[in-house]
Amino acid sequence: MNEDRKKCDKYEAFFVFQNEEAFNNHIKECPDCQKEHEKYMKVSSLIKEVAPVYLEKQKKNKMGAIKKLACCFVMFVGITASYTGYNMYSDYTAQEYWNQDSYVSSMGLPIDEYGFLEL
Repeated sequence: MNEDRKKCDKYEAFFVFQNEEAFNNHIKECPDCQKEHEKYMKVSSLIKEVAPVYLEKQKKNKMGAIKKLACCFVMFVGITASYTGYNMYSDYTAQEYWNQDSYVSSMGLPIDEYGFLEL
């Protein structure tokens, strides 16, 4: 390699500002830009190779989050339904208990509106 020759730094300028034909012609003529282009193509191929694996992992992470959210929702609904059912049963049994005739009234004694013995 000739020490007097400066390294070409036009790769990015050609890539961004020139049309594809001028860019390809420059790469064919310039060894520095050829090396740069090969390096970028290797990186690009690696990214293309890894992209499906990364996207699949992201998809699995999303599905895991959705499953956790669904599980929490089912647990919440189940606990709420159980608690509501228990309260309804408790209210029903309390009503049954309070609607029964009191022991005092079953003896034929007079009671007030609260079920207490009336004197």
